[in-house]
Amino acid sequence: MNDHLTTREREILEILKKDPMIAQDDLAEGLMISRSAAAVHISNLMRKGYIAGRGYIFDERSEILVAGKTWLEVCVSAGRGDTDVRDGVRKGAIKLAGAGNGYLLALELARRNLEPTLLTFLGRDEIGDQMFNHLLNKGVNVQNIIRGQGIPTGKRLVFSVPNDAAFLVKDDEGELPLGQEAVSSKEDLIKNTRMLLIDGDLPLKTVAYLASAAVKNNIMVSVLGWPLNLLRAQGLLAYPQFFLVCSVRDLAAQSPVTLPAEPEELFPACRQIVGEGCQALVVVFGDQGLILATAEETVYLPASPLQAPGTVLCIAAGLAEGLASGYMIRMAVRRAMGSAATG
Repeated sequence: MNDHLTTREREILEILKKDPMIAQDDLAEGLMISRSAAAVHISNLMRKGYIAGRGYIFDERSEILVAGKTWLEVCVSAGRGDTDVRDGVRKGAIKLAGAGNGYLLALELARRNLEPTLLTFLGRDEIGDQMFNHLLNKGVNVQNIIRGQGIPTGKRLVFSVPNDAAFLVKDDEGELPLGQEAVSSKEDLIKNTRMLLIDGDLPLKTVAYLASAAVKNNIMVSVLGWPLNLLRAQGLLAYPQFFLVCSVRDLAAQSPVTLPAEPEELFPACRQIVGEGCQALVVVFGDQGLILATAEETVYLPASPLQAPGTVLCIAAGLAEGLASGYMIRMAVRRAMGSAATG
């Protein structure tokens, strides 16, 4: 589904969410439009899947496509001090976990009782089978995962030593099947989605293809992890359905601004970005809260004293959920903050 809401339809949807049993005559009067015009708008909202049946029952399902990497991460941490060495062998810990923005985004959306479609690669090996089944059991649509014979599931080793930097060793073989040619074979899948979340760690040409396909098909889209100069080069910052979620450190690194002490110090940079035409910019300001910038406003939304706002990934997933379900941007951000904090 790639129909999107007009300004009037968004306005009506907000009214219906506050008063689901409102009569069409009262709706029309409040909006100062004719009853027949109100009926047409209601019919369009039903056709687009945002409401269903009598009493304006909301369809909270959202067809969200996640395109991104998946790999097995092996984290090895060495012990601390001489007390952790026995017979010349240092004690430590080994932890195995699924990783990659595609994998984690899909699971985060599934946690919100959605059924996101994941476009990623997994080898036809034991690791790939385990991760595939885990995604399936968690409620992720796995029908479009690319499974490759002869190419193993990607792996990364992270080795950390106390008081020293962590070392990363990665296996790039799992990236090969996620090239532009393979992903372009999923063109029909992309056309029929309402929301596209792209992992910026994918190959450059793959991200560019997916972004251009979203623009061509008028699909709401976000790219996680791409610097501003690449987003600007692809024209995404001028695309009215594009939204960007990043950390305050990422924004400071990508903009001619220093890391601020107060959120308001970033307001001019945020206004400049949304002034290029994108739908919204959300900046995660540590545990303190979020900056939300749109064409209409730039505001700081503090976190609850008992709840952190969540990671960039959690906020991006929550915002995508809200927007795809028809919520206005500020309400979608508020919902993302609340659901991220409780997850």
